[in-house]
Formats: sequence, C-alpha cells, structure tokens
Amino acid sequence: MRRSSRGMAALTAALAASLTLTACGGAGSGGGPQTGEDLVVDGETIASAELFDAAREEGSVVVYTSLNEVTNGALVEAFEKDTGLTVEGVRTPTGRLFERIQSEAGAGALPADVVTMPDHSLFGSLVDKGTFAKHTVPSDGQIGADFKSPDGTYYAINSAPTVIAWNKEIIKDEQAPKSWADLPKVGAAGKQIGIVHSSQGAGGWGLALFMREKFGVEYWQQLADTKPSLESSVGSLAEKLGRGEVAVAAARPPEVGELQEQGAPVDFVWPEDGTPTFNFFSGTVAKAKHPNAAKVYLNWVLSKRGQSVLAAEGGDYPVHNEVDPPVINEKKVPPLDEIKPYLAKKQEWVERRKPWIAEWNKVFGYRP
Repeated sequence: MRRSSRGMAALTAALAASLTLTACGGAGSGGGPQTGEDLVVDGETIASAELFDAAREEGSVVVYTSLNEVTNGALVEAFEKDTGLTVEGVRTPTGRLFERIQSEAGAGALPADVVTMPDHSLFGSLVDKGTFAKHTVPSDGQIGADFKSPDGTYYAINSAPTVIAWNKEIIKDEQAPKSWADLPKVGAAGKQIGIVHSSQGAGGWGLALFMREKFGVEYWQQLADTKPSLESSVGSLAEKLGRGEVAVAAARPPEVGELQEQGAPVDFVWPEDGTPTFNFFSGTVAKAKHPNAAKVYLNWVLSKRGQSVLAAEGGDYPVHNEVDPPVINEKKVPPLDEIKPYLAKKQEWVERRKPWIAEWNKVFGYRP
C-alpha cells in the first residue's frame, strides 16, 4: 500500500469530488501493442488484436466510479500507460454517483461506458434495470463465484474488510478488544467507541448487518447504550481515532495503515469472531458509446496487472486468485479465507436494508 504519498487530505478531498464530467486522468500515453497485435501485459492476454484495435479506434473510455481518489488515480495512470487509451468520467461518493446515473439513464443520456461502485442494493437496482451488458473477462477462470454475477453482467473488482482499531495511548494493547463481542464491554468501561452509521454506504450497512446476524438485535442495543460516536465516513472516523477523540473504531485497514505511516499511535486486529466485508462491483454499460474500450478496461482491471495495482494502492483484497493480498506497512495481510470474512448474500443485503436501517436508527437514536 503506497497511499501515504497523497495522505488523508486526498481521501477527504475524495468525499467532496465534483460531479462535473471531467477527465479522470491525463491523456493516453501512447502505450499498448502495434495495430493487429494482442494486448498482453505481464504475460497475460488482456484483449485480442481485433478487440484492442476497435478500442483504439474509439480512443477513450468513460468510467463512473466511487473508488477513492488515490486508488482510482493509480488505476487510471497504469491503465493509460499499458494501453494508450484515455480514461474520462466521474469519480464521486456512491450515493451521489447512483443519483447521477439514475437521472442520466432516465433521460436516455448516460455517457458512462463502465460503472464501478459498491452496495448490492444500489448496484443491483442498476443491474435489474438492464444498465449493463454481459461480458466475460479473460481472467474469469481465476475469479471465484462469489465475485461475479451468475449471468455474466458484472464482477466484483475487490473486497474491502472492516476491522477493530484502537488508539494505543488510550487503551493498552493487552486491553484492546480482540472481537466484536468485546466492544460493548469496552464502551461500558468508559472508552469512547466510534462506528459509521448504518446508512453510510456499503461499509456502514454491511457492519450493521453483520453485527445483527452474528449477535442478534440485542447487540445493537448493548452497543447503543455506550453512546458511540456515529460518523458519516470511514475517513472522518479514522481521523478521530488518530487524534484520540475515540478510543476504539470499526475501521478499514488502509485508513489505519495511513495513520500509522503518519506516526499516529494506532493499531488494528482481525476480529476473532469474523470480519465483515463488502465488494466494489463493475460492469460495462449496455448502451456504451465506447463498448470495445469498456471491455478492454474491465479486462485490464480484472487482470493480474490491474488487480495488483488495486491491492497495492487501495489496500483491499484482490479477487483474482493469482494476485497476492495487499501489504500494509510492510506487512502482508492474511489471505481472505483466514480472516473469517462475512460477505452478506445479495438477497439478505437488499431485503433487510430498509427495515433494518430504520430499526438501527431508532435503537441508536440517529436521525439521517
């Protein structure tokens, strides 16, 4: 993970990204193979000569994404270098991106060629409306069934975990919680806990769903009784943890790693009772103006090269089974199957979201 060069300021800026359609990166580098040759990167065929020549004729791909600024910037830079194609589009938080897509698609004027965003409910509603075209990437055989749609309309491009982090100046390592079951006890002992609220995108809802599925609705009440700090983003929560405004936080490893690189006295643990995770999904738009470039882009993102960039810059788990887990502060994170990942099924995620978030808001006294 090499996010420290841009710092938390870049992550904060990502939350305020403009909704104006602009270039996500610079002009294409002129890279890629000669006309009539396959696109091959690091020994892996990304696109046939026919597909890549057609993509080169289109010249660019328009990507709508809610990946953070640092990760997305790294993807764009590497893709343009490898292919010579230009990436344009919109990068903004998930909720705003979804609203924009709905508005533009409803007017028959969606310019996106590729959409990348998390959340089964939001992304799934776009799938149900026929937003995406079926496309099988060359690396399909290296991607597990949990990370692709059964009908071939989209893929997960990474898997993002939530862990327990603490400020070492407030809580000694030997007293730090090692499991989610420990959190209410830590809060009851007077230590301030921080979590993102349940309606905060995929991370907040995924955490709330995991807690209730694992421990029952009583756990919500026990945690609420400690009066936790409820935040609207993982970035703002991480900053509070680093400053010592909260003692313990439900956090993301990349943000904790960033704090450590800045010298903050924080650490995190993979919870003994499971790690809630959520995926970012990506698909090629059915009515794309640059359909061939869209296919090349998705092929590349799900190749070993693209997945390695995602892991190195984003600090999340790759979905390509030949790509190593990310490294955070010179430590390779455990393989995904060793952290007891909890990845909610689409039906549970979608059907329980609205009623359970309403109940969560009531229990925690949160007003959206």
